[in-house]
Amino acid sequence: MRAARRLLATATAALGLVFWSAAGALVGLVLVLGGPLVVGWRPMTEMSDSMRPLLRRGDVVVVAPIAARAAGPGDVVAFADPLGSGRTITHRVITVRERDGRLHFVTRGDANSAAERWTVASDGRIGRVVFRLPRIGLVLQPLAGRVGRLLLVALPLALLCLLELWQIWRPEREPPREGAAA
Repeated sequence: MRAARRLLATATAALGLVFWSAAGALVGLVLVLGGPLVVGWRPMTEMSDSMRPLLRRGDVVVVAPIAARAAGPGDVVAFADPLGSGRTITHRVITVRERDGRLHFVTRGDANSAAERWTVASDGRIGRVVFRLPRIGLVLQPLAGRVGRLLLVALPLALLCLLELWQIWRPEREPPREGAAA
């Protein structure tokens, strides 16, 4: 009987450790990815290896909005796909020239041979990569769908319910015997 209680106590402690570790990791991730939103920065997941070795597919990059005029050669910037696909591209600035009230950019991914040319109004805004979180996007990408979001809510809720039910139904501990050393 005592061995079974000890095993149950160990299993409960292990389950609690797993739960609180997962909860702590989730809170940390929310703070790291959600914190920049407070100052207007935006986390994005790299979807290709076009900026390899600096950025890899699955890296989460945090992009700060800047005046397009502030971008210069060597900066890694995020901008709307000039082909109109609706995607955001993250590439390195090769050259910037101003003409007719517009900034003309030439950018290229570090791993690409072809450059793209695009323009933005001289007073327009683009993004600059501030920092990256390696490979975090590979974990977050599956969670972006409906099932992933449901799991993010349902799994911790189920674990919390199990812990609470255990607290309610666990066997009562025997009170210490009188005269026993404490």
